Amino acid sequence: MFEEERQIRIMNELSEQRTMLVGDLAAILGVSPSTVRRDLSSMEEKGLVKRTHGGAMIVEETDASLSYAVRSAHNVKLKAAIARCAAAQVEDGDVVLLNSSSITSLMPRYLSAKNITVITNALDIAQQLKDRSSCVLILLGGMYLKNAQTIEGPSTVNQLLTMKYDKVFIGANGVDLDFGLSTASELEAATKIAAIGQAKESFCLCEHTKFGRSALYKLCPLGAIHCIITDDGLDPALRAGVEAHTRLLIAK
Repeated sequence: MFEEERQIRIMNELSEQRTMLVGDLAAILGVSPSTVRRDLSSMEEKGLVKRTHGGAMIVEETDASLSYAVRSAHNVKLKAAIARCAAAQVEDGDVVLLNSSSITSLMPRYLSAKNITVITNALDIAQQLKDRSSCVLILLGGMYLKNAQTIEGPSTVNQLLTMKYDKVFIGANGVDLDFGLSTASELEAATKIAAIGQAKESFCLCEHTKFGRSALYKLCPLGAIHCIITDDGLDPALRAGVEAHTRLLIAK
């Protein structure tokens, strides 16, 4: 098992138990306690967990940033407007990747293009499209990250690297003029970077509150994304700065 896959399993366990001992995690993973300690040290450096005497506990801030339920409850109307605008960019016959995010998960309800192929690592998106006519659904494989309700890990990345598609739609935790697009989780960053790299055209979907902020892990410079779709609450000065780097669509 890859290190990233072990860390996803540890995150799954800690999301449910909140705190666990090294010995218990070793038994669940089928590895030595020393391997678990190395993983926990690496995860602590990434801000995912906090080491305790004999074990570890989940970092609540990181847990909340990954939580699909928490993210989906914020800015619902703004996200719906952005998702509707994003869905309008999908044309008949397109092959698109909808990467897991609280906004891309709203896109299926607005998709009207015919004869499309949708690739995704999000179970919620797959569930919405599984019976849709005029849609071929491809669900990426990998390790299931329960809290985020997404499939991640080396297997997911390797599968993406064998593909080429017309458009990708991703979310981000930060949009900064200098740092570019960023996300809070290394577990998700690798998948998003691969997803952007394999697309002919890339779209980032995020609310205006994410602008002028940066998260820990960089995805790409603003100039490397083809279009950012946001809502009409974006500050005019930030809007001008972003438009100097890439195309910007404002969802009404």
